[in-house]
Amino acid sequence: MSNFALFGSQVGWSLEPVAAWLLTDARSSLDPAELIEALAAQLDSAGAQVDRLAVMSRTLHPQYAGWSVRWGRKNGIHSGAIEHGSGGSDAFVGSPVQYVQENHRPFRQHISAQAQEGEHGLVQDLRKAGITDYLALPMPYAANLVSVLTLATTKPSGMSEEDIERFTALANLLAPLIEIIGTRRTTLGLLNTFVGPRIGERILHGQVKRGDGERIDAAFWYSDLRGFTNLSESLPTPELLSLLNDYFEYCAAAATGRGGEILQFIGDAILIVFEIGKCGDRANVCAAALEAAVDAFDSIAVVNHRRKRAGHALIEFGLGLHVGTVTHANVGSPDRLAFNVVGPAVNMTARIQSMTKELHTPLLMSAEFSKHLRTPLKSVGCHDLRGVASAQELFTVADESPASRTG
Repeated sequence: MSNFALFGSQVGWSLEPVAAWLLTDARSSLDPAELIEALAAQLDSAGAQVDRLAVMSRTLHPQYAGWSVRWGRKNGIHSGAIEHGSGGSDAFVGSPVQYVQENHRPFRQHISAQAQEGEHGLVQDLRKAGITDYLALPMPYAANLVSVLTLATTKPSGMSEEDIERFTALANLLAPLIEIIGTRRTTLGLLNTFVGPRIGERILHGQVKRGDGERIDAAFWYSDLRGFTNLSESLPTPELLSLLNDYFEYCAAAATGRGGEILQFIGDAILIVFEIGKCGDRANVCAAALEAAVDAFDSIAVVNHRRKRAGHALIEFGLGLHVGTVTHANVGSPDRLAFNVVGPAVNMTARIQSMTKELHTPLLMSAEFSKHLRTPLKSVGCHDLRGVASAQELFTVADESPASRTG
């Protein structure tokens, strides 16, 4: 390192106020876009002429490969996910970010006024934006993942060697904050994906001990595939998994869009909860659950049309709806816990679903659930349900949607 003070003011701008901010106030930020936009303002105040600033971070996540935040003096702040498979894209292959991530070394590029043969598309974009100098720096952290900090300036003279050393120090100071944000995003993403956002939030807020729980009032959805045993024995594994994933995907999309949250995938069954808030608005929640159920049947009817044309097995399922109060608790063995719902309402919902096959009616709901609806319904009679003390009157929708057709 050359003989000058990184945090002093003897040569050019000082990194000291930016470093002080990174070590204090910046640590409270959990939003990467907020952090990078504030960092740009701090660099401006310090006198560093940075006209474009970005962080690209890789992460362990089932839905995306990483995330990026980009700030530009003209275009403001933009953030987004980096999709799995984007490593083969033209934007990434041969880019400075690829070089830094693979080699764990900085990349510096003076942007000449004239285009050079074979230059990456990024350089062309930088030239059009008036950028004269570009720097990409590695920020390595655990699991051999490397985040990348990029800085660019429009100064005619570009970046000085003192600028480069200060920016290198900046990358080292910023790296722990990016790792913390990335780790939190990974944790949230994995929790949301594998246990759901509601349970994930409870875990992050400390409900991690065996026996932690609460009483909740909710509408419940329990659905189950028809003939899954035969399908599992007759279909090739890739086709069976494709059928399962289509069924799960369209049911989940219909439910989560209306406030439902998947509690469990139980083999080929799905248990979804539509929690009723403190206002106790059962009517609106039950209506949303029914709309979700009808939407799922309609969506899968479209999927089945495509599957039939392709000669694939159709997705057929039964769905039961009920409403009640249950205990939502962290239960299990000392070293293997899971959040489960416990109470007669869950058993009731599963038993209602089991009657859909016997009554050849794909969608059934309890009288308790039905009384909160304004949707036209029709009774399918009173029936004995296994594990339920008295006969229960069941209902289905009255129109001719796929959910009401006999099968």
